[in-house]
Amino acid sequence: MSVRYVAHRGYSMAAPENTIPAFELAGQAGFWAIECDTYCTTDGRWIVHHDPTVDRMTDGTGRTNQFTFSEIKSLSIDAGHHIEQYPGLTIPTLEEVLAVCKKYDMHAFIEIELFHRPSDLEALLELIDSAGMKDKSALICFNADHLRAVRDLCQHRWLGYLSSKPPTSSDLAFAKELGNTFLNYEYKGVTPEMIQQCHNEGIEVSVWTVNMLEEARLMIEAGADYITTDTVLHK
Repeated sequence: MSVRYVAHRGYSMAAPENTIPAFELAGQAGFWAIECDTYCTTDGRWIVHHDPTVDRMTDGTGRTNQFTFSEIKSLSIDAGHHIEQYPGLTIPTLEEVLAVCKKYDMHAFIEIELFHRPSDLEALLELIDSAGMKDKSALICFNADHLRAVRDLCQHRWLGYLSSKPPTSSDLAFAKELGNTFLNYEYKGVTPEMIQQCHNEGIEVSVWTVNMLEEARLMIEAGADYITTDTVLHK
């Protein structure tokens, strides 16, 4: 199968990251998937936002996971690419983002950031299933324990282990332990030999965040299965 392109926080060079316009534009541009970042509010709603605080992207201040749902929805997004073209944006719910994925037949890489209770993870899985995205989504995370917790809840859920470090043998062992798990690396630390080693163990490799066509070609030649990007590289 040829490489598949993943829109990083949506088509985030064309509209503010992790907003409905960014995900809509990703669908219109023909991306195979989107990547989004999720937090759970104090009252149990999953929302899409990248940073641990709301300060950079909104008119508010404070830690993202310490807001109630109504509080976080009262904030206005006031930063990001071409923000002047998109007045009135708010932090979207994961349900809204997955509805865009369904509309454009896109997959979703859903990154788990922070949550409060084990039941929040159960609610996340139920939300994905209710959206009809169970077979078109992967839960990705830097935290191995969070992925283990998801695997305990669901034996067959597609997972992705994120790392900003070069691939290691322990990463391979972890992916095999979980099963149905790919490895997801910052592309600058990945070599063709590392990708081949993963493939030899039956493990797919995703790389992020590749924004130059020349670098994308190097990753394709190396055998990367997925390329996450802020822009369009597949036209």
